[in-house]
Amino acid sequence: MSARVLVVRSGENTLPFAPEMSDLEVVEKISHQILPLAPPEDAFDEPADLVIFTSQIAVRRVTEEPALRSRFAAAVRTGQVAAVGPATAEALAESGFPPGIVAHGSAENVLEQIPGRLDGMRVLLPRGEDASEELREGLIHRGARVAPVVLYRKVPRPPDRDISKEILERPFAAFCATSPAAARWLLEGLSVPALARLKQTPAVVLGRFTARFLDSHGVGRIEISPEATFSSAAELLAALARGESGRGTTYDDTASPTVRHFPKPRFES
Repeated sequence: MSARVLVVRSGENTLPFAPEMSDLEVVEKISHQILPLAPPEDAFDEPADLVIFTSQIAVRRVTEEPALRSRFAAAVRTGQVAAVGPATAEALAESGFPPGIVAHGSAENVLEQIPGRLDGMRVLLPRGEDASEELREGLIHRGARVAPVVLYRKVPRPPDRDISKEILERPFAAFCATSPAAARWLLEGLSVPALARLKQTPAVVLGRFTARFLDSHGVGRIEISPEATFSSAAELLAALARGESGRGTTYDDTASPTVRHFPKPRFES
């Protein structure tokens, strides 16, 4: 019998399971729908020194609406474009705005690739309404003038009562929540017996914010994927479902904070 895994995602993109993972039975649930939001009229009026995209949805919102695309292009004519993750970088390249900086899927990593001081530089952050403040705060700490541009909202779907039934009748070998929003939707929609059972199931997440949320709700084993990408999460989820040792990092909220050393700037400030 094939191992069953549960994937709950709040965005538009699926986890890319490789052909060699075809022995898995993947049950996928979508927790949110995307509601486009109109940015302020003056969002792109002032030139930007750096624009950081944290999602493919933000890329599409900026580049697929002709008027918005024109204003954005004018704002970044002399600036740098950065992507938090290879999938977002690919979306930017396909849209005609190839990024000069590509991080490995986290705010922490993109901060490692830009100068330690950004005094006076204007940085645009096209993003969703529920975006983490980690990146914004890190940029402000370096002296940047940060301008978040909210382009969409994630609206929770009604709870899926079938998930509780599936957890109890045919338990999953592992599960993955792609964001804190997806994790919240999943846990809050479960029956008490199903929630108790899921807490005993290994979980895969892309970053520490989702890990922290699951940990605070009693999930016993949480593995953070080696890279904050869907493909990395899929590989780790498959390994855990088969009972193999994955390359993830086991979440431990008692661990000492890591001291980070920033490299030399990649571009002139």
